[in-house]
Amino acid sequence: MKYLIFICLVFIVSCGKESNYAYYDNPSAIEVDDRLYPLSLLENDKKIDVLFVIDNSGSMNTIQKNVIQNSGIFLEQFAKQSFIDWKIGLISTDREEVPYLGFDSPFDSTLITPNDPLSFDRTVLTFQNAVSRLGTVGSASEYVFYNIKRVFDIYDGKFKSGFLRKNSHLVVIMITDEEEQSKTNFGKQYEVPTFLQTLSGYISNGKILRFYGALSRKDLAGCTSPGDQGTYAGSPFEAIINMTNGFNISACVAFGSDLAKIGKDIASLVGLPSLLLKQRPVADTIKIFYKDKELLPGRKDSGGIWFYEEYTNTINFYTTEFVEDLTTDFFKIEFDIDDGISRP
Repeated sequence: MKYLIFICLVFIVSCGKESNYAYYDNPSAIEVDDRLYPLSLLENDKKIDVLFVIDNSGSMNTIQKNVIQNSGIFLEQFAKQSFIDWKIGLISTDREEVPYLGFDSPFDSTLITPNDPLSFDRTVLTFQNAVSRLGTVGSASEYVFYNIKRVFDIYDGKFKSGFLRKNSHLVVIMITDEEEQSKTNFGKQYEVPTFLQTLSGYISNGKILRFYGALSRKDLAGCTSPGDQGTYAGSPFEAIINMTNGFNISACVAFGSDLAKIGKDIASLVGLPSLLLKQRPVADTIKIFYKDKELLPGRKDSGGIWFYEEYTNTINFYTTEFVEDLTTDFFKIEFDIDDGISRP
């Protein structure tokens, strides 16, 4: 007997746990779920706006080269995931410069398509070229906080196309070898608590605001260059990163793997795409098909695409990189329904 059920295709955090057992008079009968599930339902809560703020003063040459060299390993942590709707902007710390990427024209997830293997490489190259154009001939005064607010106010959707999107998380990555100077030159509105309160008003309720740093400070690993760099401990950088649950990496070392950690953390903001089942399956009977090809279950490092979580009664996908079109494609899922009756 075929039995159709509807499920909610959501991220784990957005639907509550639901158990729904079925009992039948005939103990030999096993209900079977066999149904198509549109992937368009994966649209929930997947927007992330990422802003890079990179110091363009004369001492930043080595750090900028490090960013360029490791941009691919950073982007591949989330940019290939078709369930993540990302957007990236790039600005300098010079308060008189226009943005270098992602404001006047989009730099976002639409640039990468699974049926074009070279689209990711072209996207990485576009980002690398933008960092190269930013260069190291900017002002010796660095205004990280001021410039963030300045460009958001200019690109507010009224006179110029807006950068920040409705219902999107906001991530800021600060890369500099100097102190944050906005408060000194522009007043108390750039004290960390006040500045964060201002930025929180720029994003939708319930969305995450998070700061990361790749900083050169004399108390960080490998930072041995002469001169008064100041310390990370006790700085506005440390305060804003801690208050938004981000983290800092040292910009004085080859930080490829650490930059990848930032990319992974960004991806974690939307969680794994998951199917919440309204019926309890017999776990070892679950089969999932995409374009008539069965997707392997199990551990990701063993080639698995998905796993079933009994506690939440969800099917969870490690990736949707293999999906060609989220708007029209679908999964076919089959499983025996656990009706609570023991059978030989």
